[in-house]
Amino acid sequence: MKRVLVVSGVVVACALAGCAENPVSPTPGQSPFITGQFAGTWSGATVATRVSGGECVGADLRASVPAVDQGTVTLTQSAADVSAVIRSATTGLTCRYAGSGSFTSFALTAVACDAEILYQCSTGQPRILRPIGSTMTVTQTGATAHGTITTSYNIFALDPVSKVETPVAGMTVESDFTAIRR
Repeated sequence: MKRVLVVSGVVVACALAGCAENPVSPTPGQSPFITGQFAGTWSGATVATRVSGGECVGADLRASVPAVDQGTVTLTQSAADVSAVIRSATTGLTCRYAGSGSFTSFALTAVACDAEILYQCSTGQPRILRPIGSTMTVTQTGATAHGTITTSYNIFALDPVSKVETPVAGMTVESDFTAIRR
């Protein structure tokens, strides 16, 4: 009982003196929530687990699932705001993401992708893959992160003689990944 009175007295004294922060109004740049520490450079691999659509590109990818893609993820963080740059060593695709984090996880949406992927189907047909959207969800445990990246593409046929592009299909690739903080 004595301990309760002392703690209550300190809380009442701080409340009267104004020494406690208002939990409803965090200071600028601070989140009122506790978030994990995600910032840093991570490296690992994504493994395509599901491919939908995609015409001859999708058929080739489905035949080769699981396809492994090596790369790096660089994360920056300001309170609960998390951003990422993902660079694929396999395809050369670089995408920038933004979103928010919680205590052990974060969810991001692509804001830009810097490259298109030139692909030749097993049938010999040249294709251009242009990313049109991507999301990633990640759960971190210590120095290891696990998650899913889902990316949608528009696929174009390229006439090698006239260099004219013709839209042929859409495709969505879902990949699981594991990354280790470097």
